[in-house]
Amino acid sequence: MYKSLKLSVHAKIKTFEEMAEILDGFRQEGLKIIQCHGVFDLIHPGHIRHFREAKNLGDKLVVTITPDRFVNKGPGRPVFTEALRLESLAALEDIDYAVLNDSPDAISAIEKIKPLIYVKGIEYKNHQEDVTGKISLETKAVETSGGKIHYTNDVVFSSSTLLNKHFDSQPPAVTEFLNQIKESYTSTEIIQRIEALSQLKVLVIGDAIIDEYQYAEPLGQSGKGHHMVVRSLDKETFLGGSLIIANHVAQFASEVTLVTAIGSKCPYINFIHEQLDPKIDPQFTYLEDTITLLKKRYVLKDGKNLTKIFETYSSEEELLNRTETDNIVQFLANNGAQYDLILACDFGNGFANPPIIDAISDIPSFLALNTQTNSGNRGFNVVTNYKRADFISLNEPELRLAAHNKTSPIEGIAADICQIMNCPFISITRGVKGVSCYSQDGTHFSLPALATNTIDRIGAGDSYLSLAAMCSVMDYPPLLSTFIGSVAAAMSVQMVGNKESIKKDTLCKFVIRLMK
Repeated sequence: MYKSLKLSVHAKIKTFEEMAEILDGFRQEGLKIIQCHGVFDLIHPGHIRHFREAKNLGDKLVVTITPDRFVNKGPGRPVFTEALRLESLAALEDIDYAVLNDSPDAISAIEKIKPLIYVKGIEYKNHQEDVTGKISLETKAVETSGGKIHYTNDVVFSSSTLLNKHFDSQPPAVTEFLNQIKESYTSTEIIQRIEALSQLKVLVIGDAIIDEYQYAEPLGQSGKGHHMVVRSLDKETFLGGSLIIANHVAQFASEVTLVTAIGSKCPYINFIHEQLDPKIDPQFTYLEDTITLLKKRYVLKDGKNLTKIFETYSSEEELLNRTETDNIVQFLANNGAQYDLILACDFGNGFANPPIIDAISDIPSFLALNTQTNSGNRGFNVVTNYKRADFISLNEPELRLAAHNKTSPIEGIAADICQIMNCPFISITRGVKGVSCYSQDGTHFSLPALATNTIDRIGAGDSYLSLAAMCSVMDYPPLLSTFIGSVAAAMSVQMVGNKESIKKDTLCKFVIRLMK
C-alpha cells in the first residue's frame, strides 16, 4: 500500500515540459484547468481548504511552487526544501499535479499553464496591500491568457506565524526583541515607514570598488615548496564600495547621486555602468593614471560554505590630483545642500583625501558616516578625521581605533566618539553579536543578529548603513531605524558578496515574516 501511494505521489510531480502535452490533452477534452501558486513552506488547514475550493471550480488543479533559490522571506526560509514541498503537495488528493517554477514570480508559470481560473487567498484581493505589487501583474497575466482570478474566502492561516511559533527558527534573543518591536509597531506601520523613504534625495560619496571572487579547490602542499596549491575554478564579479551602496539606496529613495572616481581605462568600466541602477545620477571623476580599485578574493568553495584564503588589492596611495580634488570639492559646495542625506562611505582607499573630507563635513545636510580600516590604510582611516556627523555606523574594532582604546567598555568609548563628533546617534555593528546603539544623551540598546545562518559577511555593514541612514534622516526612532537596517544586513549575509542590491519588496516581505 505504501509503495503504491509513493509512486502515485511522485507521478504527480511534473516539469513544465511534461505538463504542456498533458494540458493540451485536457483542453481537447474540454476540461477546466485551475492553478494555484505559492511557496507552501508548511502545509496547514488553510492551504487544504484553499486547494479544495480551487479544485471545486474546475476539473484539474495544477499547483506551481517557488524554487528554494527564489524564496525571499528572509534567512532560514524556506524551512522545507523544494523537493519536500512538491512531495507534500502531490500527496494531497485535491491536487492533480505539482510543478516547480523556474522563475522568482508566478508570471511565467501562469503563461505556461494558462489556467481558466487562477486562485489566490482572500488576503490578496486588495491589490494595494500587496507590498510586492505582484498580484496585479499576476492578474494581468491570467487575463492575457484568457482566464480569470478567483479569491478563496475562508479562514486565513499564516505559514510564517506557525513556523515562527513552533519551529524554533529564531534564537530566544531574536524572539524577545521581536516581541518588543511588536509592542510598538505593526508590520503595516513599518512597511509604511519603508515606503516613505521614497521621498528622499540622497548623495552617496566614497570609494568605488570592484569585488572579484576567485573560487578554488585545495590540492595540498606544493611538491617543490612549503606553500599550498589550489586549483582555480570559476569567478564572480560584483560592485563594491560606494557603487553597491548607491544601488541599495536607489531601491528606496527617489533621487540618488553618486560621487566617486573610477579609472578611465578600467576594464570594468562598462560593467560598472551596466550594473548601476538607472535611477542613479553618476558624477564620476575619471582617473587617467590608475584603475578602479579591484579587490580579488581567493575563496575555497564547499557547497554554500566559503573559506577565504587571501585577497589582493590593486590600489594607489593617492587617487586624485589637485584639479580632480578641486572639482569634487566645488561640486559638493555647490550642490550638497540640496540633498536630504549625505551618505559618506569612506573605505580608506585614497578617494576621501583631506580637502574632500572637509568639504563633506561642511555640507549642512544630514550626514551619515562610515569609515573603514583595512590592510591598505593600516588603521589610519578613522571616523574622527571628519569634523561632525549626524549618524555614524562602525564596527567595534573601528570604534576602538578611533578612540585609541582597546580595553574600555564599549559604552564609554561610544559616548566619547558621540561627544567628539557632536553626533546624536552611533551604531556599532558586531557581527554575530548584532548591533549596539548609543545616543548622545547617554541612552543605549542592543539588537541581536537577525540571521540564523551566514553564507558571507561581506557587504552586511554596507546594507545596514544604507537603510539605517535613510531611516535616521527621516527622524525615525533609533530602535526602528536599527531594526530596518538589521533586516537589510540579515538579507545581505545570505548571499555571496554583493551579488544583489537590497530590494524593497524583499525587505518588506522579510519584515512581514518576522512580525507574524
